[in-house]
Amino acid sequence: MKLITFDRKRVVDIGSSADWISVYSTAESRLGHQKKKIPLALAFMKTGKCDAKDGIETARQINLMRDEFAKLSPDKVVYDIDNPKQAAPWADDLSPVITSCANLFTTADGKDMLFEVVSILTYAGIKEVAVTAENG
Repeated sequence: MKLITFDRKRVVDIGSSADWISVYSTAESRLGHQKKKIPLALAFMKTGKCDAKDGIETARQINLMRDEFAKLSPDKVVYDIDNPKQAAPWADDLSPVITSCANLFTTADGKDMLFEVVSILTYAGIKEVAVTAENG
C-alpha cells in the first residue's frame, strides 16, 4: 500500500495494508476520549484520502495520535478492529528498541511510519495537493 500525493511527487510505501489497518484499529480501540481530538486523522486512515485543505491539520492530528501511542506498550496494539483478540504476526518477535505503539509501525523500507505519514501530509498541505492510498 502506498500513500501518494496528487502531484505524484511524494510517495510513502506503507507496506502491507494490514499495518495501516493496525494503526487505525489501535487508534479506534485504545484512544478513548482522545479520538475527539483526531477526527481528520481517523478519517484519513479509514478512507485513505486526505483533501489538500486538510493536509496540515491531519498531520497535526497524526502527531497527537503518536503522542497517545507513546503511552501504550507494544502489547496494546490492535491488529484488526474487526477481530480485536487476533494477535499481530510480529507480536512475539519485537525488537527491544520497540518501546511503545508510537515506534512500533514502520514503512516497507524500515522508516518510522507515523513520521513518514506526517511528512507526506505536511508536504500535501503546503503544496495544496491531496493524498490518497493506493494498493500495490
